[in-house]
Amino acid sequence: MRFKAVTGLVACALLVAPVFAQDYPSKPVRIIVAYTPGGGTDLMGRIVGKKLGESWGQQVVVENRPGAGGIVGLDACAKSTPDGYTFCVSNNGGFSIAPLAQAKLPFDPLRDFTPVVNFGTLESILIVHPSVPARTARELFDMARAKPDALAFSSIGQGSGGHLHMEWFKAKGMPMLHVPYKGGEAAMNAVISGDAQVSLNGAGRVAPMVKAGKLKALAVDGDRASEFIPGVPSLVELGYDVNLRNWIGLLAPTGTPREVVVRLNTEVNGLLKDPQFVKQFLHSQGMVPAGGSPEAFGEFLRRDRKMYEDLVRDAGVKFQE
Repeated sequence: MRFKAVTGLVACALLVAPVFAQDYPSKPVRIIVAYTPGGGTDLMGRIVGKKLGESWGQQVVVENRPGAGGIVGLDACAKSTPDGYTFCVSNNGGFSIAPLAQAKLPFDPLRDFTPVVNFGTLESILIVHPSVPARTARELFDMARAKPDALAFSSIGQGSGGHLHMEWFKAKGMPMLHVPYKGGEAAMNAVISGDAQVSLNGAGRVAPMVKAGKLKALAVDGDRASEFIPGVPSLVELGYDVNLRNWIGLLAPTGTPREVVVRLNTEVNGLLKDPQFVKQFLHSQGMVPAGGSPEAFGEFLRRDRKMYEDLVRDAGVKFQE
């Protein structure tokens, strides 16, 4: 009898899963964006939410929960009921970097989230003011070695990807003066105006300025040449072992039904294979689509976290100045 009861429960579970997936979603779905409206992470959350809502015939509500470099929004997501009706959109800043700047976190990034899908990576271009005589990244770094802290490096703030790049340059004997700004636009404009000489900024933002001659592009972060500014080599290609390219992805609270995670992963991968969608919403902001399985995204997140942990330790990064 006990055996029959157990097998009966297993059979019921197998029957419920497909029915749940078929009926899903039966009510509005919430996507928490861990940042303020208007940025690249917010844009991806909203456009993916809109497309999913259209596909499902169900409302998808995007809720911005900014604060503490993305930690506030991620905490709200981690503590949500894992019923398949709450997800969150984050990036490496909130998921991999901000936790390293906090002595104590209200959640564990790798334990309390289920990876759904990686939307893609953002190209970051090493830019300088046109008056800077360096024609290549190597010439720029030689200038930094010759006159430590003579070059001002603008970033979007403490603990940002740009800040950590600058810390890596510093650890390799190429020190520049860190000048944090509030947002990528402000950091870029500081270089255009000459208030700063160097920055690492999004390709979608800087490409028009490079074309207009207001900025010079010397290199792109990562291991491949720029897809948005022809002729700009990657830092890895130039011999610098630094690959801190930014990413944006979709996560769920741990315990979210597997069939829901797979369904969202499948639908988002379909969007990322649509040339029109990619051109309009990813390439327009200098983003290269990623996609892949939830498991692949999970492994990517573990590598990403380890990479930043190693950088912070080896370079002796100080998040507060």
